[in-house]
Amino acid sequence: MGRLGAYSSLWATLLVLACSVGGLPSTENAGAAPSGARRHPANVYDKMGFGQIRRMAQEQAEEPGHAHMFNGFRLAGDFLHLSSFVFLLIQFRTAQSCSGISLKSQELYLLVFLARYLDIFFNFISLYNTIMKLLFISATMYVIYMMRVELKDPTKEPNGTKISAVICGCSLLLALLYNDHNPYGPMWRKFVELSWTFSIYLEAVAIVPQMEVLNRVKVVKNLTANYLFALGAYRVFYLLNYGYRFMVDPMFSSREVIIKAMGAVVQSALYVRFFMMYLESKQKTGVNADVVMNLKGIV
Repeated sequence: MGRLGAYSSLWATLLVLACSVGGLPSTENAGAAPSGARRHPANVYDKMGFGQIRRMAQEQAEEPGHAHMFNGFRLAGDFLHLSSFVFLLIQFRTAQSCSGISLKSQELYLLVFLARYLDIFFNFISLYNTIMKLLFISATMYVIYMMRVELKDPTKEPNGTKISAVICGCSLLLALLYNDHNPYGPMWRKFVELSWTFSIYLEAVAIVPQMEVLNRVKVVKNLTANYLFALGAYRVFYLLNYGYRFMVDPMFSSREVIIKAMGAVVQSALYVRFFMMYLESKQKTGVNADVVMNLKGIV
C-alpha cells in the first residue's frame, strides 16, 4: 500500500494547489456558462435544449477566438497521440503479444474518453474535432479487445485493481471539489461538465498502472517504448497549447486553464524519468533498439 499512499498524497497536493490558485467553487462565477458558451447569459443558456446548444456551438466555431483551439501545439499533440496508437497496434500485430502493456491503463483511458466526450452528439465544434473524438474512443476499445480476446496474454498486474480504484476515487473526489461548472444550471449540464473535469484528472494519472508494469522489466521493446514516448510527448504539447490559448483566447477561462494545466503538468511529470531513460538508451544503442530500463524504476 506504500505506492497507493503516495498516489493519494499526490492528489491531496494537487487539490491544495487547485484551491490556493483558483479557489473552491463560489457564487462569484455561478452565472458563468461553461466552455464554449461563456459569452451567453447563464439564464438564457440554462433554458436551451440540446439542439439549441449545438447550433450555438456551430455559430461560435466561426468566431475568431474559437479558432485558437486548433493551433500548432494542439495539432502536434493530437497526431502524437494518434501515432502512439499506431506504435502499439503494430507491436501487437508483429509480436502477437501484449506483454509489457498494462490492461488497467488502457481501461482507464477508455473511461477517460467516454467521460470526456459525452457531448459528442450535441456540442459540434468541427469535423476534425468529432473525428478525433471517435478515433480515440474506437482505437482504445480496439486495443482492449486485442488484449482481452485476440492475444489473451495480458501482463500480470497484482496491484492493478487497487491502484485503479484509488485513482478513480481520488479523481472523482477532486472533480467534485474543484471544477468549472455552473452550480445553478440544469442537472444534465452539471453531469456533463463534472464528467469532463473527472476525465481531465483521471487522464493525468491513468498511466500509473503502466509505470508499475515498467518497474518490473529490464528492457522495453522498441515499439512499446515509442508508444509510451509519443503518449507522453502528446501531453507536453497539450500543456503548451493550454498556455498559448490562455494568452490569446478570450473564451478560455482561468478556472478551465487551471484544471487542464494541472492535469497536463502531473501527467508530464510522471513521464520525466522515462523520457530520460528513453533518450539515453536511444543515444547509446540506436533509434531502432529496445530501451534498457534503470533498475530503480520509473515511479
